[in-house]
Amino acid sequence: MKKLSCIPLIYLIGLLILTACTTTSASVTPVAVTLFPQPTATEVRILPTSSSPGDPITWRNLQVNMDQIETTEEYITEFGSTRNPPAGMKFMWVHIQLTNAGQVEIDTPQLENFSVLYAATELKPTYGHRQGYKDYSTLDPVLFPDQATDGWIRFDIPAAAELKDLLCVFLPESSQIGTTFSSPNYPYSDKPTYVWKCAP
Repeated sequence: MKKLSCIPLIYLIGLLILTACTTTSASVTPVAVTLFPQPTATEVRILPTSSSPGDPITWRNLQVNMDQIETTEEYITEFGSTRNPPAGMKFMWVHIQLTNAGQVEIDTPQLENFSVLYAATELKPTYGHRQGYKDYSTLDPVLFPDQATDGWIRFDIPAAAELKDLLCVFLPESSQIGTTFSSPNYPYSDKPTYVWKCAP
């Protein structure tokens, strides 16, 4: 009798062991949690105070002066042909004077070191030799001590733009105002930047 009562107990223990051995443990899959980086403050740079036309600036020993601005609907080239602007545009001519006020040679700034700002658009110089005017692109590549030179730079600007809405910019160490091309409004580069009003 005692043997019969132990059998169910043995079966019960065996069943529990069998169940424990055959039950698969639930596998835990690690979940990748993407943490968003904390926003960092971006320094918003503003343009320096604009000089008036005719007020020279000095960078290192180079004096740069933007003293005259003209706009035209067309112009006569050095070959005597008439050049018209692209549709919806007009020509703007900026006269630049350079003087080496130091005792060593200075490289003449390139055309791309100049810009015109119109609202949030940065405009770059365009080829244009006007008859009777010295073109900036023809200047010697080096300025010797006490040497002065000058030339005209052409920009194509919107026909509706008025001089009071424009700024002329000299960038001695850069070819653009913004840290991305044609984005002068944000953020400004940390390179030296000199600005003139285009209207008195």
